[in-house]
Amino acid sequence: MSWFLKNDILKILDETQEEREKLQNHKIYRSIRNINQLQIFMRNHVFAVWDFMSILKSLQSQLTCVSIPWIPSGKGTPARLVNEIVIEEESDMDPHGQHMSHFEMYCHAMHQAGANTESIDYFLQNLKTSNVSQSLIISNAPNAAKNFVNKTFKILDDAQPHIVASMFTFGREEVIPEMFKNIIKEMDRSLHGKLKLFRYYLDRHIGLDEDEHTPTALRMVKELCENNKGKWIEATNVAKKCMNARIKFWDEILEQIDKD
Repeated sequence: MSWFLKNDILKILDETQEEREKLQNHKIYRSIRNINQLQIFMRNHVFAVWDFMSILKSLQSQLTCVSIPWIPSGKGTPARLVNEIVIEEESDMDPHGQHMSHFEMYCHAMHQAGANTESIDYFLQNLKTSNVSQSLIISNAPNAAKNFVNKTFKILDDAQPHIVASMFTFGREEVIPEMFKNIIKEMDRSLHGKLKLFRYYLDRHIGLDEDEHTPTALRMVKELCENNKGKWIEATNVAKKCMNARIKFWDEILEQIDKD
């Protein structure tokens, strides 16, 4: 058996080390210093939060049966793993004891922070009658968000489960540094709690990613790639591609912030 198959997950982590370091140390985290800059970030980033949920639900639809009549998927362990993640991502508890998705928590945080939600609201409305690409245009989504989501769906369309699992596992937000949360905490103090819901989102969503969802997602990738060298190579390639898309996303948001 090749080194790749013996050390599968470690190989992906090693191959994506450069991208993870770029994300961890990206200038954007040190550049958001006032509420106007944060609002620009949130108007873009909310599309990535929606994008994240779309990847997760795509994975769930492939690993479980979500239609009637029900038919067993035959993918017991991966199905259990993805369902565990979905429970918290789609119906977690907010600070007031209400259950909602992390995406909805983010939108509430935007309202509290005074960030404009017109584009994301209009985007969701248009999805009922238009495809993703058209809805991004019609809703006047920020260019950074538009580019990022289009890249995701270009990969996601007809992608096999191990590809989607790698997108979900390695294209997520566990790389957001603690430093950024500390900046938001200090900003919130000066704004008298205006960022309370955003801080909760960061603590809850990213905290779950780090402590629970990352090991679960890594196990899911391992289950789906099995001992197939080709699948491991594909999973590694898409992991790098998704991380580079995130780096480009941060770059383009930073350009907007610098122009403000």
